[in-house]
Parts: sequence; structure tokens; C-alpha cells
Amino acid sequence: MKHLVLYDDLNKFKETLCLKEEAFATDFTKLENESLELKQKVESLLDENNKLLDKLNQVELDLVANRRWNRASYALNWLSNHHIQGRKGLGF
Repeated sequence: MKHLVLYDDLNKFKETLCLKEEAFATDFTKLENESLELKQKVESLLDENNKLLDKLNQVELDLVANRRWNRASYALNWLSNHHIQGRKGLGF
């Protein structure tokens, strides 16, 4: 009788262990899939970030060029106004 009870307990433990292994395998697969999705999202965000950095660099270059152009235009306007008023050179 004692052996029969131990055998039944052993079978219950085996069944429980099998169920836990299946649950673990399922959970592990889900975690692997989520990890892969997150990795792809991170790579996508890094790519987008790099594109935005490139755009920012271009905007900064354009801003510098526009500032130069504005300074040059201001200087040309100043010279033009002084020339029209009959003044000569930059000393007036």
C-alpha cells in the first residue's frame, strides 16, 4: 500500500513537472518574441534618430549660411545707402 501511494505521488509530481515545463517553454517563447520585437523597435528608433541628427546638422549649416548672407546683405545695403548719399568709403 505504501508503495502504491508513493507511485501515485511520483506520477502527480511528474505531471506537475511536465505542466510547469510546458508553461515555462511557452513563457520563454513569448519573451523571446517580445525581445525580438523590442530589438527591432530600438533599431528603428536609432535609425530615425540618426536621420533626425542628419537633418539637424543640415539645418545648422543652413542657419550659418543664412546668417552670413544676412550680414553680407546688411553690409551691401549700408554701402549702397552711403553711396547714394554721395559719401565715399567706409569712413563716413
